[in-house]
Amino acid sequence: MKPATRTLAFVGVVLPCSLLAFAAARPPQQPVAPTAGPPPGTLQIVISTELNGNITPCGCSKPMLGGLPRRASFLKSLGPVGSQIAVDNGDLTESMGRQDELKAETIVEAFNTMRYAAINLGEKDFRLGMPYLQSLRARFKGGLLCANARKADGSPHFQETTSVDREVAGRKVKVTVVGVLSEQFKAQITAINPEVQIEDPTTTLERLKPELVSASEVRILLYHGSRSEAEALADRLGCFQLVVCGHEGDHPLELKRNGATAIACSGQDGKYIGRASLDPASRWEVTEARFPPLVPEFTDDPGILAVKASYLERVAAEDLLGKVPKLPTTNGDRFAGNASCLPCHAAAAEVWRKSGHAHAIATLAKVQEDRDPECVRCHVVGLDHVSGFASRMKTPQLENVGCESCHGPAAKHAANPSLKPPKAGAASCSPCHVPQHSPKFDFPMFWEKIKH
Repeated sequence: MKPATRTLAFVGVVLPCSLLAFAAARPPQQPVAPTAGPPPGTLQIVISTELNGNITPCGCSKPMLGGLPRRASFLKSLGPVGSQIAVDNGDLTESMGRQDELKAETIVEAFNTMRYAAINLGEKDFRLGMPYLQSLRARFKGGLLCANARKADGSPHFQETTSVDREVAGRKVKVTVVGVLSEQFKAQITAINPEVQIEDPTTTLERLKPELVSASEVRILLYHGSRSEAEALADRLGCFQLVVCGHEGDHPLELKRNGATAIACSGQDGKYIGRASLDPASRWEVTEARFPPLVPEFTDDPGILAVKASYLERVAAEDLLGKVPKLPTTNGDRFAGNASCLPCHAAAAEVWRKSGHAHAIATLAKVQEDRDPECVRCHVVGLDHVSGFASRMKTPQLENVGCESCHGPAAKHAANPSLKPPKAGAASCSPCHVPQHSPKFDFPMFWEKIKH
């Protein structure tokens, strides 16, 4: 296993972060289904793509969308499992180090709990390396697919297809799912995995088409690539009722039809979930598709919250926080901590004490995230730098978002006030207040809350 390799710079500040809490830390919620239920007597295909490691949402703005615990609740709202199939179109994580390996295992476990039938590998998944992907294949109870990832002898590295039987309105139906990825990712995949040859997906699918058509009534293509490429494949092959594509941003696209084939994209990062209804009375064509946002009104599924809790225990047990690479500070100074700043800056100290910044680490501790480096990074001072935060035990003076989160390391200024630290501004906030986690962040508006 390779160590974590992320080295994201941190000089920013954050406002109070509202992460998903675990069941024990949240007030009880009543089950809610904020979207209309599926038409009766139809087969439900639940689609997702490019989760990118977002097991639960994180951010400073409310409401934050997404999360696997809400997704599990959504699946349960659709009714009997026997008339639904869940499939995912890959890029489970960013695949950048040990933490993403743990995330990938956690996501696979969550998908097993949600009874996912198939995962189609994306280009980011291949960053994990072939031995690790084969270990995920052994963990996953469904089909781990990538039909056009071939060995030197032409045989596939992974499953080409997976089939499941369902009963809809008293009628049995066999559903076959096939997965391929775009050739645009060929170079980056083979650079990491020289034993993998990426075949032209059209060649792969044309070879599989006769068996697909003869073996099943319903055929679904998971295409890890753009919608335009997916449309071209749909036109050429003409045998799929549903084609799922990706790499089209974090919002779902309106369903598009190419003859009898529907092309769907649910958006990345797990903020939305897709549901396509296939009607047996119309030769299993997609008669309806919805892409509801996974809003907080969905109950967090306790089973998936338990899976997330186990993941955090593993992150803590492996001390990933202590293994964060440390960069030199930009000005060669060291971090001093707020206690060195506040005595001389009484007015600023009072503003800070009343802000969410002063309690940033506590918001993580409430949800057991205070040893997760991905979360801690934006809740402490200088995690990614030499002399910055190491742990709550070793460097308590650097807990929370402090003066040096904005102004940079200032031990020299604390020793000699004539050496002024840099002034802070919008650039100090941008590393943490990114659109994904803080979509409503507006520097002039938020500055008024902490102006000093």
